[in-house]
Amino acid sequence: LNQYPLAYENEAGELTGIEIDLVMAFAEWLQRTKGIKLSFEFEKYESFASVYERLTKGNVNDLGLASAAITKERQKQVAFTPPYMRNTSLLVSNIDAPTVRAYSDMPKSFANMTALVMRGTTLEQHLMMVKKQHYEKMRVSYVEHPRDIVKQIAQTNNQYYGYVDILTYWAVLKEAPANVKIHRSVTLDNQRFGLVLPLGSDWKKAWDEFMEGGFGFAATETYYNILRKHLGYEVIESVTM
Repeated sequence: LNQYPLAYENEAGELTGIEIDLVMAFAEWLQRTKGIKLSFEFEKYESFASVYERLTKGNVNDLGLASAAITKERQKQVAFTPPYMRNTSLLVSNIDAPTVRAYSDMPKSFANMTALVMRGTTLEQHLMMVKKQHYEKMRVSYVEHPRDIVKQIAQTNNQYYGYVDILTYWAVLKEAPANVKIHRSVTLDNQRFGLVLPLGSDWKKAWDEFMEGGFGFAATETYYNILRKHLGYEVIESVTM
């Protein structure tokens, strides 16, 4: 899944990103501590749903880089590495939309607007819960990539709103200023990102040791260098484990 800054192709056509550097750090650790040389063959998928479906097939050598939030429901179908990053999801709209202070404000603040979301994500599940409990007449439209949510909101006049991960929001605004804003009262900040493994994968034990041994990988200089390489000061504190 081509998603800056987690896993993407740079201008030279090379794979890079936080998740790419993470798996390379794992391979270096594996060779240094276990004497095992590991190589990766990367395959590109166009949507989160297609990546996730592949991981449920049970090929023990598969590893999913898909900015996947760890949930109890997903843990029944796939396995996860220990979390490598916190995830904050933001409700975003055009800057002219009235500010939402509580979910009960949404029918009025977003009247005649359409919610944008990616199919098969935890944000779709959350949006459907909000629709059921607070905004039964909510209109929903699906996009192929999370960046499309911010871009469509910015490029249209108060037609759309939606939830996006903070890194997606940051990445789009980094490219160019946009007439968008965050509704902070309904921010979601209880998620953790992990890499995805098929259930029963032999690699789970090694990933657990790599991520959790000692003070944990998230306490190492290598971890912080990876974040500094790919992120700006605006978001590092919000995602660090």
